Amino acid sequence: MKKLLLPLLTSLLFNNGFGQQLFQLAPPMLQYHSAFFKDSETASLKFAQPGTKIYFTLNGAEPTQKDAVYRKPIDVKKSLTTLKVKVFGNGFLPSETVQATFIKDGLKIKSIEQSPPNEKYPGNGATTLFDNEGGIANMHSKNFLGYQQDSVEINITLDKKQPIHSVLLDFLRDEGSWIFPPQKITIFYFDDAKNEFDIMNKKEIIADTNAKANACVFELIKAGAKVNSNRLKIIIQPLQSIPEWHPGKGKQAWLFIDEIKIY
Repeated sequence: MKKLLLPLLTSLLFNNGFGQQLFQLAPPMLQYHSAFFKDSETASLKFAQPGTKIYFTLNGAEPTQKDAVYRKPIDVKKSLTTLKVKVFGNGFLPSETVQATFIKDGLKIKSIEQSPPNEKYPGNGATTLFDNEGGIANMHSKNFLGYQQDSVEINITLDKKQPIHSVLLDFLRDEGSWIFPPQKITIFYFDDAKNEFDIMNKKEIIADTNAKANACVFELIKAGAKVNSNRLKIIIQPLQSIPEWHPGKGKQAWLFIDEIKIY
């Protein structure tokens, strides 16, 4: 009996004066106009509790107390820069990490024509896909086109014929609202010599079972061979059957897309 009571008494004493329970700090507030930018973007952070410091990284690494301390707004100029921030303070557990990836504009797009989105989520029309606005994980933002159909076709015309090395597409992941990244993306380019579209590359995506929060997620698809063109056709297949681990299993998922960048 004494052996059984000792651990219990130790626990009670520890939590009632002989030990201090550590509480986790709230995450900092990360503010920026858009995750997409032409020349640069500025990110600012806010956290009011005295005795704490915000640490950040710009290389995608998890912040530690050995990294840079936030003292003024951060200017981002390099494409695909992932900013991660975390609050630390004595006597507290560090906050959850807050992050955002900033994406620089690519080749100049002359025009875009796309499959009509669902009437509930029309965004701002075709310009939604190349206006450098968005990158914030909010399904009610006008910076997304929303779809729930078998496939989405997007036709892009650049201002001139030129080498194309890769295509970036940005999607919303909000599994609680049945919004998933697509299951397949296929990109074609117009071959003048053949006078027809030829495949540039394709990518299949597996639904993430470890996603913890809403987020904007991008897919970067590189050209499989040398491409020189001014026209692209993108076929996106939304997730047709939500996985078994989700409450909406077997149903068709929503697809939300905001920006497309050509490099």
